[in-house]
Amino acid sequence: MRASLRSLLLLVALLLVGRAATAQLLSPGPLAAPHASLEGDENCGRCHTSGRGTSNGLCNGCHGSVTKQGLHARAFGGPCAKCHSDHRGRGFALVRFSPNGFDHGQTGWPLQGKHGSTKCAKCHKPGTWQNVSRACKSCHKDPHDNRFGANCLGCHNESNWKTVSLKSFNHDLSRFPLKGAHRSAPCGNCHGSPARYRGLDFGNCTACHQDPHRGRFSSTCTNCHNESNWHQVVMKPGAHPGLSLANGHARVVCGKCHDRGQFVSPSKGRACVGCHKPVHEADFGKGCQKCHASIRWLGLPRRTGLRAHKKTAYQLEGEHEKVKCDGCHTPSKPAQQRFRELTFDRCNGCHEDKHKGEFKSRSGGECGACHTVSGFAPALFGIQAHSTTKFPLVGHHTAVPCASCHDKHPKKGPRMDWRGAKESCESCHENPHGSQFSKEMKKGGCAECHSPLDWHSPKIDHSSWPLTGAHASAPCARCHTPTEADRKTGRGASYRGTARKCEGCHADVHLGQFRLSKPAKACNFCHDTSHFKIRKFPHEKRTGYPLEGRHAQLACDKCHKSVASKSGKKATRYRLGYSGCKDCHADPHAEADK
Repeated sequence: MRASLRSLLLLVALLLVGRAATAQLLSPGPLAAPHASLEGDENCGRCHTSGRGTSNGLCNGCHGSVTKQGLHARAFGGPCAKCHSDHRGRGFALVRFSPNGFDHGQTGWPLQGKHGSTKCAKCHKPGTWQNVSRACKSCHKDPHDNRFGANCLGCHNESNWKTVSLKSFNHDLSRFPLKGAHRSAPCGNCHGSPARYRGLDFGNCTACHQDPHRGRFSSTCTNCHNESNWHQVVMKPGAHPGLSLANGHARVVCGKCHDRGQFVSPSKGRACVGCHKPVHEADFGKGCQKCHASIRWLGLPRRTGLRAHKKTAYQLEGEHEKVKCDGCHTPSKPAQQRFRELTFDRCNGCHEDKHKGEFKSRSGGECGACHTVSGFAPALFGIQAHSTTKFPLVGHHTAVPCASCHDKHPKKGPRMDWRGAKESCESCHENPHGSQFSKEMKKGGCAECHSPLDWHSPKIDHSSWPLTGAHASAPCARCHTPTEADRKTGRGASYRGTARKCEGCHADVHLGQFRLSKPAKACNFCHDTSHFKIRKFPHEKRTGYPLEGRHAQLACDKCHKSVASKSGKKATRYRLGYSGCKDCHADPHAEADK
C-alpha cells in the first residue's frame, strides 16, 4: 500500500513539473558548462553505464584524441572522473591545470637551454595546451630561407643560438658549394676569426685570391683556371680575347700563334687572313668571323648561309629560301662538288621532270617557261601561251579550269594529260540537239552555229522564215520549245519542223470566225508582225462596206458586239453576215404604210 502511494505521488510530481521542466529528477546536480548540452535523463547513458558509474570508454568516444597523445597518454591512467568529476554546477571547472611546477618532460619534450626559461604563453596560445608544433621554424624565423632544411639542431643548440657546430654542416647547400682545393681549405680562411657567415663576397675569385695578371685578362678566372689545380690552364671556348678557340683552333698549341709569348699578341695580327688564305670566289670580304665565328669551316648554321647566299652567283628566292641547305649541297658529295661545282643553269639540274619530256619541244622542257621559284603551282601557261598551241583559248574557254579539259593522264598517274586530245566541241560538250543538225555537224560541227564567245547567241540563218517586227526580238525559246519527244529523250529544243503559221504559236482569239467561215482569211489579212493590235483598219477595202456619214463616227463595238459561243467563250463578232440598213435600224415608215 505504501509502495502504491509512493508511485502515485511520483506520478503527480511529474505531471506538475511538465514536459518543459529543465531539471533532472534523479540527477546528483547540474552539469558543468562544457557538458550543458548533455543535461537530461535521456542523456545519462552518454557518460554513465548501468551500475558502474562513469566509463573511460564513453569519455574516449568524445575526447579520444586527448587521451591518445601528449601528456595524458604518457603520464596519466585510471578513471577520467578521478580528475574531471562533474555534476557540480555550471561554473565548476572540469580542467584545473596550473603550469607552475609542471614537469614538461612528461609531455615527451623536456625544456632545455633557453627553452627552460621561456614563458608558457610564448608557445602555448590561450586554450592551446595540445598539438603544439615542435619544429623550430614554428616559433623562430629561418634566416637561411630554408636553404639548409628544417633540422636547425644540426648546427645550432638550445642554449645559445649563435654558437654553431659545423661538424655535420653540408656546404653544398650554401650559395657557394665547395669544390676541388676549396674542400680542404680551413674554414677561417674564408670566414675569418671570429667567424662570419653572412655577407661574404664570393662572386669573384679576386675577393680571396690575388690576380697575378694584374687585370690584363677577364676577371672571370674560371675561363682558364679550375678549383682543383690553379696551375693547370685550360682556356674555355669563347674566353680567348678577340678570337674564338672553338673547333679547329682548340687543337692548335698556344705557341703556334703566340710566337712572341703566350701573353703577347701574335706577330701576324688577329685577322683571319693573317694565317689563312681566302678561299671564296665570291666577295665576302675579310671579316671571316661573320660566318665562321665558331671556327667551323663547313656545316655552318642555316641563317649564316642564307645571309651569305645573296653574294653568290645564285640568289635564293621564293620557295628556294625554305629548302634545307643539304637539299642542294648534298653532304655525300666531296666539298668541291658540293659547293663549287654545283650547276644551276637549268631547273632539271635539281628537279625531276614531272612531265616526262612532254614539253621537250618547248625550250628543251625548261620549267621556267611555265613555273616560277615562288611555287610550282599555279603555272604561268596562260591564255597567251595557249594561243601558241593547236587550240587557242577564246571566249568562255578562257575561264575554264585546266582540269576540265586536261584529264588525268591514262598512264602517268594523277598528273594531268597536257597532250590536248580534246579539240572538238563534242569531246567536252554534250550535243543537246540530237540528230536535228547532223548535216551541219558533218560540215563544220558546233561551230557552224555557235561560238566560244557566247553559246546562247548562235549564228542562225533565218532567211527561210525571216524574223520581222516583234518576231525579231522574241526569245528563241518562245517558238523553239522542247516537244514531248524531246523531253523523253532529254534533248533540247526542237528547231526542225517548227510551225510557221500564226496559229501554230498564237491562239485564235476570234474563235474560228476567219478560219472556218468562207472565204477563209489568214491572220495577216488584218494583222502584221509589228503590232497585234490594229492601229487603223481599212474598212471599205477589207470588207467592201464603206463607213460614211454617221457611220464613220460610230465606235466599232456599236456594230461588232461581244457574243458567247456554245462553249461559253466570248469573242467580238466581226463577220456579221448582213449589211442592210434594216439589219441594224428599225423602219420608221412601216406604220405610215399601214
